[in-house]
Amino acid sequence: MKRRTFLQTAISAMAAGFVPLSAAGQDKRALTGYLRTNWSRDPYSFGSYSYVARGARRRDHEALGKPVGNRLFFAGEAAHPDYNSTVHAAYESGLIAAEAVDDTTDAETVAIVGAGASGLAAALWLTDEDYDVTVLEARRRTGGRIWTDRSLGMPLDLGASWIHGTDGNPLTELAAAQDLSTRATDETYVIRGGDGRDMSDTEAPAWLENVLEVQHSLGADARDVNGSAYVADTDYDGEEVILPGGYDRLLNGMSAGLDLRFEHVVTHVDVGEDGVHLRDSKGREASFDAVILTVPLGVLKQGSIAFSPPLPRWKEEAIARLGMGVLDKVYLRYNEVFWDGDVTWIATPENGLPEGQFNQWLNLHRYIGEPVIVAFNGAEPARDLAALPDAEIVQRARQTLEGAYP
Repeated sequence: MKRRTFLQTAISAMAAGFVPLSAAGQDKRALTGYLRTNWSRDPYSFGSYSYVARGARRRDHEALGKPVGNRLFFAGEAAHPDYNSTVHAAYESGLIAAEAVDDTTDAETVAIVGAGASGLAAALWLTDEDYDVTVLEARRRTGGRIWTDRSLGMPLDLGASWIHGTDGNPLTELAAAQDLSTRATDETYVIRGGDGRDMSDTEAPAWLENVLEVQHSLGADARDVNGSAYVADTDYDGEEVILPGGYDRLLNGMSAGLDLRFEHVVTHVDVGEDGVHLRDSKGREASFDAVILTVPLGVLKQGSIAFSPPLPRWKEEAIARLGMGVLDKVYLRYNEVFWDGDVTWIATPENGLPEGQFNQWLNLHRYIGEPVIVAFNGAEPARDLAALPDAEIVQRARQTLEGAYP
């Protein structure tokens, strides 16, 4: 996340940061750093989170979470039977899978593929029940799509940012148990024209609603979403809160004492009567009585893991029908705040760029007290931006924000 040149490999393309010291102090609005994410090119996720695509149903999430026999189990935000695309869905699905292992198998050794929220939740539950647990993680860190960067001198979340709905949410309890500070965000906003004028809602272009409400919520365009799947809201109520100290702190301590092995990219899963045989990208092999697979839906859709025997047709069809959305962020840190500092959201529809690019900003200054603002790009606009070098991304971001505040 700290690379200063844009590389074509997905790992290094995930984000970059820089501090142009020569410019600091020379301009009242000098850019002093940035971070850029590129989740669609991350080989360990191929996207940000799942959504119910056109042609899919909620039951496809349930199907994704169902085990194959009594050896191979699935977890992750896309595998929750009732809701998806949140950290609490991932966390709860890990617990569901762990309990299923306990209920349906006579396993003693269990491998968990992935050390994100679902994998760590499952590992802790099974460890507490005296199972022999091994966690295999492709990255060099835990967290998965929870990733907090501190290279700009403050914690900035590159993946998950909010606890969505605090009422009854297990993440609320997890934060409270660790005495973590949270801040509720509100929906105050302003729409800024390309010449810096305040725009009314009626002046905003019709396409802006799709960008703000769909692309930036689901990571997909409205035409690609099964809207009926979102009519009945079964998720948690309550405030939307961020963790100013960094979302990664929520997982602090969850990996303590676990047999956690980094840089293990599982590529083959062979299920037999006597257990599950795993092989990784370096040719390392290991066998376990049961396996919980917590890799993101994007990895399954990409076919990055070979299954023997092949997954059942109902499982493959669920994977194919569900969608993997993209939501990318561009953080800009300036030497001072020059934008509307008393609102949460800033919309910028008149920036001369294709629709969906740099049209929404989160005024992070209001919540962390630092001159930092973050742009959101989702769905196809995010994928279109994915191939651009950092210099072009930053130029478009600055063009938009500084043009809205001449």
